[in-house]
Amino acid sequence: MSIYVKNGILHVDGAQDKLRQKGQEKPDFLSNYTMLDIETTGLSPFRDRITELGGVKVRNGQIVDQYTNLLKFPKNNKVPAFITKLNGITEEQLTNEGIPAEQAIKEFREFIGDDTIIGYNVNFDLNFLYDLSQKYNLPVLNNDYVDVLRLARVYYPRQHNRLIDCMQRAGIAQVEQHHGLADSLDTIKVYNDFNQHFTEDLLEQAIGKIKNVDLTGDEVYYYQLGFRNPVQDKNIVLSGNLHMDQRDAGKMINSMGGQLDQNVENTTNYLIMGDHDFFRKNNEDLNRACLLIKDGAKIKRLSESFFLSMLDDWARS
Repeated sequence: MSIYVKNGILHVDGAQDKLRQKGQEKPDFLSNYTMLDIETTGLSPFRDRITELGGVKVRNGQIVDQYTNLLKFPKNNKVPAFITKLNGITEEQLTNEGIPAEQAIKEFREFIGDDTIIGYNVNFDLNFLYDLSQKYNLPVLNNDYVDVLRLARVYYPRQHNRLIDCMQRAGIAQVEQHHGLADSLDTIKVYNDFNQHFTEDLLEQAIGKIKNVDLTGDEVYYYQLGFRNPVQDKNIVLSGNLHMDQRDAGKMINSMGGQLDQNVENTTNYLIMGDHDFFRKNNEDLNRACLLIKDGAKIKRLSESFFLSMLDDWARS
């Protein structure tokens, strides 16, 4: 095995250092933990920013501490209009009421400490928090975690499972506030509701949903891949100085229902390049992709790190 998922964690020989070294998901009902939720300017930790941090520390099932702050960054605090419409956070608020991002993430990282982290679709939050912690040379955020969304999908199979859906079904609230601290407190209520109603069988089902699959093996079955497979039905070209073995990467792509191509064409979906190949003027694949894009082709140019991050998000979903 050279590219595989074990207990929800992606392993890629030769390129492991390009992945966030996050902890392991361990579905369980705990008495001691830190519940957290963040607000951001968008969905991508590569281009978007955290606007708000919220966290609640729980000991013996009781809330003992809370953390909440808006963040302001040195150069850019713009907030997209749709985000302001969603949660009311504005650039003016961040500038006037926020504390410096470096101070906030240092405080929040200390607040979390070594706790097991709990959250709703928490891998999203962890990506942003991990990157910001690394930016300021803080301890690696590799705490194990519980994703309440994983529990919701087992408890409410074949249904929409946003946080607000679970809140409404349990009679907790009719409206989600979309603020870090408030959503953390609401998620605790959902988590406690599941704790009261879960059976051992349901918990075992949740644990069983965590992925374990050899992506370069002889046979990969559809049920092992689950949903949100980023490679399915994609035509992919590998180019440049990649750290992952290209033969194994090709086998993985084919095993996941994609098609590895040798040349960039109009039908190409992803051109995956080494992290520094974007800046090489002599990259023939990139130059051809740029010409085809000008003519209307829908080719996404991805760095190896970005592509592996996509795979990591899938592996942990």
